[in-house]
Amino acid sequence: MAAAHSRRAGARPLLAVGVTNLAAALLMLGDWDTAEAELAQALDADGLGSIEYLACYRAWLAALRGDTPTAHAILAGLGDLRASEDPQDQAVIAVVEAFTAAARGQPAAALGHARAILDEDSALGISHEYLRWAWPLAARAAHDLSDTATAAGLLAILDGYRPGELAPMQRAERDLARVRLAAPDGDPEAGTALGAAVAGLRQHSTPYHLAHGLLDHAAHLLRTGDDGAAAAATGEAVGIAERLGCQPLLDRAETIQPARPRTAAS
Repeated sequence: MAAAHSRRAGARPLLAVGVTNLAAALLMLGDWDTAEAELAQALDADGLGSIEYLACYRAWLAALRGDTPTAHAILAGLGDLRASEDPQDQAVIAVVEAFTAAARGQPAAALGHARAILDEDSALGISHEYLRWAWPLAARAAHDLSDTATAAGLLAILDGYRPGELAPMQRAERDLARVRLAAPDGDPEAGTALGAAVAGLRQHSTPYHLAHGLLDHAAHLLRTGDDGAAAAATGEAVGIAERLGCQPLLDRAETIQPARPRTAAS
């Protein structure tokens, strides 16, 4: 609504703010097609292409979807925003860099950029939008790197805050990360705990994060021999990934699919 009013009034700075807020909400809701359309309208049709902060949201969405050439091109073209000392400006750049690295299969780089965002918690607040996305990415990257010390340190960051200071999705993601950290130790309750964590993501997190949690659960179910339940969890994750247009999720799901029986050549 704010974006529509600003567009009619010709208020370009307000329109840029309104579209970034709208895009942020749409990313959380999983309506990525509408987010892309709104960003295209603002940047291309409304003449806001010179507003680099807004362009970063297009790059962020591109990175989430695995379109790393677009994300990289936008990052390479940043000028004033990259020179800014504003923590929020630096954080939005780091968000794009982190998810671009993740899409390229570079967990160490993704972790480094995500940690840079988390270092801005005192300036931005732990429940800020960028930190809400950065913490799960950092935790997953640490898991992918088998870096248990960093994973434990990331849990300690959130544990240092009172529950009301954390966004609901951060509490849900913390539950998932805690189970992932315990599972390699042979925790017999890992399957139940993973199921509970996924339920928490379903209620409090984003479709994108839910899909990753479903794939975590599916991988565990495969290890325990429950191929049917693993296939169901993977299938739900694939459905989410297809709706989002998220190639990195689809690629990850492909690695978790139960082995398919071979068929004789005709």
